[in-house]
Amino acid sequence: MKRFVTLIISLALLSASAIAQTPGKEPAMSHRDSLQMHFLNRLNQKAAPGYRLYKTDNLWTFLELETATGRLWQVHFSVQSGSTSGRYCINSLDLTLLDGDSFHGRFDLYKTENLYNFLLIDTLTGSVWQAQWSYNAANRGIIPIRDL
Repeated sequence: MKRFVTLIISLALLSASAIAQTPGKEPAMSHRDSLQMHFLNRLNQKAAPGYRLYKTDNLWTFLELETATGRLWQVHFSVQSGSTSGRYCINSLDLTLLDGDSFHGRFDLYKTENLYNFLLIDTLTGSVWQAQWSYNAANRGIIPIRDL
């Protein structure tokens, strides 16, 4: 419901802004437009979750993503007594440190055909990392995927 209300408000603000513009001219951003953009960004931040869980093909393992910074953990749970449940760090680095523009929903995670690998994307810049989870700490981490 929150996302629906956010979508309606966003469309109304964008429509009002589009009607006020003169066709064929690129208007300078006014203080009002700047406030509208700030308001839309704040609405989107409230609608996007700060953290998301992603299912892996392993019954006992999920990946937890902090959507504002790209930090990532492997979450292991168990239903048997004596078994260990826990959170293992895959990426502790804030991936927004270079530009400082962190907001909920900036990062997303996509499953691949490989059981242990996901793709982490920065939806603002388009940067992509290969994220690998493992029970072995030496095999956990992220690797940037660069242009060739």
